[in-house]
Amino acid sequence: MLKLKNVAFSYPDQEVLTHINLTISAGELVGVIGESGSGKSTLMDLILGELHPVQGVIESDTERILPIFQQATQSFNPRQQLRTAIEEPLKYYANAEYSFDQIVLPLMKKLDLDTTLLNRYPDQVSGGQLQRFNVLRTVMLQPDILICDEITASLDVIAERKLIDILKNIHKEQKSTMIIISHDIAVLYQIVDRMIVLNHGTIVDDFKAKDIFSAERD
Repeated sequence: MLKLKNVAFSYPDQEVLTHINLTISAGELVGVIGESGSGKSTLMDLILGELHPVQGVIESDTERILPIFQQATQSFNPRQQLRTAIEEPLKYYANAEYSFDQIVLPLMKKLDLDTTLLNRYPDQVSGGQLQRFNVLRTVMLQPDILICDEITASLDVIAERKLIDILKNIHKEQKSTMIIISHDIAVLYQIVDRMIVLNHGTIVDDFKAKDIFSAERD
């Protein structure tokens, strides 16, 4: 479970988040939506521990909170083969130096990634393939809370659809808590069970995705 109690964050000359009260239960699939500058990414940095609130408390029953990076092209070393890029975090986080075949190869099959791609460099695969490697690198570690920040933003429609299906399947299989940040409500509606709306650094709505068109919300 993750709880944020009256959390606020600001820079010396800018207030970013105010009065954030939020509880996310274990196994929930939650979307956070808002316009650019609404505080979405700052909220996720707080949950990840990259930033610290100036007010309030963040409580979590796990430290296994990991992100899927937004820009796959910027998160891989261009001089490093994809196999090496995948092996390094596996050894560090999972302490599983010799379990590459057991952990990675089955996931590659589920992500529709051919094993021959492991010997290539990031610029030798398509954008959709690289983003799926980006997903693979995080989900193979089986975090308790998985944070996805605008990970479909740079994809074409076909690659986006494939990644949406992959995220839903990962959540179903791993039972992890998943928080997906997006400015695109149509994308979130296809994935999440609950939507949280941020506007000017404040939560202005929190509802079940199935109720998005319900007149009772007005």
